[in-house]
Amino acid sequence: MKGLSLRRGPSPLLVGGCALVAAVMSVILVRSPVLAVLAIGAIGVGVAATRFGLVALVVPSFGLLPWLVILEGKLPNEVGTLTATMAAGALLVMAAPLRWESLLIPVASFVWVTIVLSHGFFATDFEGVIQACKYMVFPAMALAVTSEGGREVLPRLRKPVLGSALAAMAFHLAIIAAGLGADGTYYGAGEKLGFAGKGPHPLALMSMIIACAGLASPRVRERIAFFALGAVPAALSGVRSALLGLAVALGVYIWRTPRKVQVVAVLIGIFAVALATGALDVVGARFGTHPEEFSSFSSAGSGRGEIWTVALEAWEAAGPWAWAFGTGLRTIPHFELKSLGIELIGHSDIIEVMVQLGVIGFAAWASIWVGLLRARLQPLVLIPIVVFGVVNGSLEYVAPLTLGIFLAGACVDLPPERST
Repeated sequence: MKGLSLRRGPSPLLVGGCALVAAVMSVILVRSPVLAVLAIGAIGVGVAATRFGLVALVVPSFGLLPWLVILEGKLPNEVGTLTATMAAGALLVMAAPLRWESLLIPVASFVWVTIVLSHGFFATDFEGVIQACKYMVFPAMALAVTSEGGREVLPRLRKPVLGSALAAMAFHLAIIAAGLGADGTYYGAGEKLGFAGKGPHPLALMSMIIACAGLASPRVRERIAFFALGAVPAALSGVRSALLGLAVALGVYIWRTPRKVQVVAVLIGIFAVALATGALDVVGARFGTHPEEFSSFSSAGSGRGEIWTVALEAWEAAGPWAWAFGTGLRTIPHFELKSLGIELIGHSDIIEVMVQLGVIGFAAWASIWVGLLRARLQPLVLIPIVVFGVVNGSLEYVAPLTLGIFLAGACVDLPPERST
């Protein structure tokens, strides 16, 4: 018919795809509204990445990590691990072509990945596979942030990720101030976990990392704001390992800062905020509840001495092959269950890696950290993570560890000729 124009409609494939996505989203929404929001956000990030490139994937992924930690009690398991894995992979691609000044981290990462994948392949349960996936993110981040491309791009991504971290900490403190979320549910010392109710350790590590990244700010006010907004939630979590990490970070900061008046201003600001929020009460309760725990090695550190002894004795009894390559992923909880009647992790990266991945795996792990500390990264962020890892363990907490290594690379000054 004259004057009638026929337009071509959408393809059946597009219509079917949209219908499938709508159906899946409906099921997710019914099962978990939070997961539905995350799924919609992931779709949005994917669409943005096709338009603006990898930066539209990298920045939201790393910016989301602190939110996933403070909302861990409201989210499905392993959401943080999956997001951290996606963020590390996207950053690796963004930093390509990968070139390094030293081969220490690439070689150590190859050894680490080989041992972890071997144990993951022969894992007898799903928990071992999950731990293998977690352990793979660590070398990926080390490779990305120490590469030439990573060192160039990371400082340019600092502001949006740090801004998201600051907003997450403010939100977390607002939840606590409103009396919402978990309160005294883990240690019974009045610790306040907000919506991160599954456990205090990822929250404490992430809060400590954000506080230490704030110390690298060029402005005193920003240092006080970031350190207080990170240190106070870390103290309120009741995790003493985070307090030790913060103390070490402050020591490094004082040692490196020529203007001691600024140090005094930062310390006064932190103390005032801690006093006003009741964080000092939680710290006092955690250190004063069981003063006898340090009377012997086995009871030291909430029983860490006994946990470490059981794990090391089981490793020693496993024979030469285990000494070299480890007893396998997720074997420490089995050793603890058999000896102590309860499943416990190693509570130290040194114990976890040495027992489960052997001397060779431990050498690779230590070499990666040596490479990170020798690289041109921010030591104020890295050193406290190492401290936390030694006395509590950080490899298990993939989301905060990934954010910490990212911020160690991002919180450095750009060369003058490349600054924007």
